[in-house]
Amino acid sequence: MDVDRNTKENLGQKIYDDLRLRLIVGDLGPDDTLSIRTLAEEFGVSAMPVREALKRLEFEKALTGSAKRAYRVPVITPKAAADLFFVRATLEGAAAELAVGRLTQADRNRLAVYSDAMDAAWENGSVRDFLLNNFRFHSLFYRGSGNLDLGELAETLYARSGPWLARAIRDLSDKADWASDHHDIIRACEAGDSARARQLIEEDVNWGTAFFRRM
Repeated sequence: MDVDRNTKENLGQKIYDDLRLRLIVGDLGPDDTLSIRTLAEEFGVSAMPVREALKRLEFEKALTGSAKRAYRVPVITPKAAADLFFVRATLEGAAAELAVGRLTQADRNRLAVYSDAMDAAWENGSVRDFLLNNFRFHSLFYRGSGNLDLGELAETLYARSGPWLARAIRDLSDKADWASDHHDIIRACEAGDSARARQLIEEDVNWGTAFFRRM
């Protein structure tokens, strides 16, 4: 076993996961810049694993590179953002439909925990907590779908749309617009109603589609 190679791969994966979560919860917003040197200092590593993580996110279109080797969160048009949410809704609806018959009681209990946390974040006006638990809620369906490719695609699109969802919630929309009863989705799962779960998930994600189409 090449221990050094495994260590570098693990470092790269850890940095990738960390940066992707920052995109998902809005810690990184549209047009924010990421410096390889600054991130290497932050993580206490060489430039190589940072560069690999950033290149991976660039390949997934969550970041763009530049000639100066800095990376940036893309700025896209409202139409492009709406299109992104529409594709997300379609994929996530399919994932939910597949997942309903596969979710365990423990999974449904976790969904309830995440939904309650979103309710609390909504009441407290905590955008980051709301976004974090929203992602946890949705990603449970990706992983429960039994379709690895579908789950990976949906999660990649989530990372690309995360900065725009955060901007919509934090800067552009009324706090009342956050309210989205994820408990209805849980009830559909408990009833084994996969079609209803798909419909509700699609409606939830398509909030972003409608929001950016109005802009």
